Amino acid sequence: MANATATQLQQLYIAYFGRAADPTGLDYWTDTGVTTKAFAASQYAQNEFKSVYGSLSVEAQVNQIYQNLFDRSADAAGLVYWTKQINSGALELASIANDLIWAATNNSGSDDDKTALTNKTNAAVAYTA
Repeated sequence: MANATATQLQQLYIAYFGRAADPTGLDYWTDTGVTTKAFAASQYAQNEFKSVYGSLSVEAQVNQIYQNLFDRSADAAGLVYWTKQINSGALELASIANDLIWAATNNSGSDDDKTALTNKTNAAVAYTA
């Protein structure tokens, strides 16, 4: 797997924390050469995520990631799909953000989701810079 770009890392910060990366953290992870999958798993395990979202149900955590990325709640079908995938063990909650980001950026999601993610990513990049 390829190393994550600074932009991909920003998107995952948005997904898990609803905020831009701090410059030191972004530099650390970029220099480390981490993949998006490994980064997502490490961020999902962070106290910052667990303290805010850790006590929520899987369904509520999935919905929060939708909120953080797209400024909207998950659609009913998507929420059921992702929750079932996680509860069955087919997917891990830590990897869902990567899947949602991929869908939004590769035209599998809605134009509104792509626009929301692009705007949030651009704002995060500008803030961190």
